Amino acid sequence: MSEQAEEELQQQLDEQQQPDNNQFDTQIPSEDPNVFMTQQKLEQNQVWKCFDFLFPAGKLAKLIKLNYSQPKTFPMTEILTKLKLDDGLPVLNFIGCRHNFDNPNSNRGKFYAGIARACHNTDAVIIDNAITTGIEKYSLRRNCTLIGIAPEQAVSYPKLNPTKIEKNELSNGHTHIFLIGGDNVNYGTEALFKINLCKAIATGKISKTQGRPRCKIVNILFADSNDCFDEIREAIINKLPIIVVRGSHLCNQFIDQEKILDAEFEDIMNDKDGFFFPLQKLDSEVIAQMVHYLLTFTPSLPKKELNKK
Repeated sequence: MSEQAEEELQQQLDEQQQPDNNQFDTQIPSEDPNVFMTQQKLEQNQVWKCFDFLFPAGKLAKLIKLNYSQPKTFPMTEILTKLKLDDGLPVLNFIGCRHNFDNPNSNRGKFYAGIARACHNTDAVIIDNAITTGIEKYSLRRNCTLIGIAPEQAVSYPKLNPTKIEKNELSNGHTHIFLIGGDNVNYGTEALFKINLCKAIATGKISKTQGRPRCKIVNILFADSNDCFDEIREAIINKLPIIVVRGSHLCNQFIDQEKILDAEFEDIMNDKDGFFFPLQKLDSEVIAQMVHYLLTFTPSLPKKELNKK
């Protein structure tokens, strides 16, 4: 073979080995999860985030940090589905409940035990303010779902080997904790989210509840602090029953029908649309029966009052 023929053959081999730039690229590009998201969906993804939170020497809880500045577009159902709380369950909500650190041997122990027993028997979820109330150990014993809701800037995280428990410290025993972030969010301002969460849990996901009526929601008013007034108003607006228990000066004055010294509290408790059930004493059996009854039945008016209407 001549040298010229060899050069032409080598040139043809080189051309065959060179890639064809005109061919189509059949490689599938990596998928960008945000490409097909709407602006509203992107904003919703940024308003909440879920974490696993392990209490020191305690149990694992779900910690949800959120921003509730836009309640109408807040993805409440999506969060409850993520947490597997969308089956539609009864709810017992604590209003203004605080642990008395000055008197740790207060007489609410058996009272809380009765509440936990009633919630266990009705599969009810308990909601409080995420800090120590006293219900935690009884909830653990009964394996109840205990949800805490608090402003993020108003609470502190538990420490390893603490010498004492801080009053605003997240308490062990909660299965879920919702911390609301944002500016000017303090205790009392979380009332709207708390009541809306109660309604969402009681309603459940439509595909799971299959159109059945919403489960019952019951509130227990302790009024250990004055930052609960907005939450009472929200409960009245939504026509939710409120059990008023002894312990605080405000509740004692209301139960004993005395002159309520706090004008704002008196105005709220005299609301004609309020469903208040005064409890004369902190009795375990009485509160268990009352909670069980209100979580399973809708109280009706006496026949005399019905005839008047």
